[in-house]
Amino acid sequence: MAFSELPNEIIEQILLNLDPLTLARCRMISRQLHELIDGSVLLQIIIEAGVDGLLVVGPHNRHLRYPSSSAQHLLDEIFRIREATMMFSPRFAWKIPYKEGPLEISDGITCFASPGGTDEQLKTLHFHEMLAPADQNYNIYQPNPTEKRYTHLIRDIDAGATDLVFSTGSDLVVLLERTIVPNAGRIDYRLHFRAISTGGPHPEAILPSVEHTSPSYPPFTSETWLLQLRGDMVSLLLVKNVRGGVTVWNWKSGEVIVLRQTAVASMILSQNQLLLVADPTDDYPTLNDYGNMQMVVYSISNGCVTHRIKLPVSTLPYPFLFTYPQQTLTQTSPAQIAGKFAPDPSLDIFAFQFWPTAAGAPCVVVFSTQRLLEACEVALVDQEQYPVDLDWNLWGPKGSRWFPPNCLLTPSERGVHGARMITSTRSNAFDASDNIENWRSNRTDTFDYPVILDFNPRPILRGATDYDFPLCRNTVVRDMWSWTILEDEKTVVIESGLPFRAFVNNKEWFHSGLHLHSTAIFLSKETSNDIYSFLQNPKRW
Repeated sequence: MAFSELPNEIIEQILLNLDPLTLARCRMISRQLHELIDGSVLLQIIIEAGVDGLLVVGPHNRHLRYPSSSAQHLLDEIFRIREATMMFSPRFAWKIPYKEGPLEISDGITCFASPGGTDEQLKTLHFHEMLAPADQNYNIYQPNPTEKRYTHLIRDIDAGATDLVFSTGSDLVVLLERTIVPNAGRIDYRLHFRAISTGGPHPEAILPSVEHTSPSYPPFTSETWLLQLRGDMVSLLLVKNVRGGVTVWNWKSGEVIVLRQTAVASMILSQNQLLLVADPTDDYPTLNDYGNMQMVVYSISNGCVTHRIKLPVSTLPYPFLFTYPQQTLTQTSPAQIAGKFAPDPSLDIFAFQFWPTAAGAPCVVVFSTQRLLEACEVALVDQEQYPVDLDWNLWGPKGSRWFPPNCLLTPSERGVHGARMITSTRSNAFDASDNIENWRSNRTDTFDYPVILDFNPRPILRGATDYDFPLCRNTVVRDMWSWTILEDEKTVVIESGLPFRAFVNNKEWFHSGLHLHSTAIFLSKETSNDIYSFLQNPKRW
């Protein structure tokens, strides 16, 4: 029997096993497949979720086998969340007093804390779902939430900690306890692994906590720190001036995977790789000397730096990395629409910022994580010695987007999530009257207009064009940009062409920081933290 002679129900079950892009291409094979795919709600769910950078989870998509009315409701919800996100029009808003956080967000959950006995110590942690109650809708063209609204309290945990990071999929919260030891000239750290559901030690953690002591060159009495969580790995970066190091543990076994690897910025790039900004020639650089900083890839399995990323600029003065500090959505997350989807990691980005000159404005650079990983893999072929120089011209121009000075406001460390980044810009950013020369000259413009930059290429390849909504302006940028900087009295030309869509809000937001989640925006103000959620309560379905 020919494939075309099979019953449509059998063909549909076969097609359910395809990835979104392959499934979409099947529409061009024959009229029969075109009509079958367009007429199947289940197949449309896979395609439309894929356009938004989501994968349908579950073996062979068996979880999609439910009544067609529920499937249609799910498909409609995908469209509603997409439209609400693009229009800056979430379902509802909360206002939380500034002294209570929020401290962290993950997978549709927000965590904020009651004030503790000291400025640094967190007393009680409150975990809440970010789901819209009832049929409430909220228009943030005029953002002014006036009260707290919590739909579901998950757990209160007595913390006694300084910072935290958590994952709802692993039912894990990592608490950072920080103790200054003045007589010894050091700071002691302890990481506690707790279960969100119970508040007690996590049952999968062999050790309920691990200890770490900061180096004393000189004593780090005012160092900064950053916790990151990905899968079974948790990392702690400690930095003061240009001296710092990152340590990585397996939180389940308590084993130290990486111990104080020199870095002033770091992120977990994959399950086996760290992306670091460091001086590879000097473990103890002179204070405030950023002149030799480079971006490198550290291999956990090899225990060494395997790649030096050759950027268009030779050094990275005053560098910072911006990426979301914990793993993305999980199968048990309320941020997934009815728990059916997970993000596609191949679309992830990370952002990087540096100052070409000490007195100038910063540059923001966005990289495709997948393109960097692919370039690293290719560069290691037939190589016997490390580190390997990663040729920028082979992957960088199409795998990155360099935003010149005076284009974007500095994003927050929580400003990147998946394929999107939120920050602020000028009112006319990326429109027809905007160009690189404007960025160089318009240094007095106000940067109070929030913008979401979406680097998911699928809507662009699908044929998305510029269009305006009442609340925001949407612009697609595909062109290769070329701009120059002066480095050591030499002119350096930087080209970049990673496509993106820019959603610029039409109203100014006055804030001290913008944080992004897949289904929520956090607006930090002087007196409060406002949460705008795009997520509707799936319990209503």
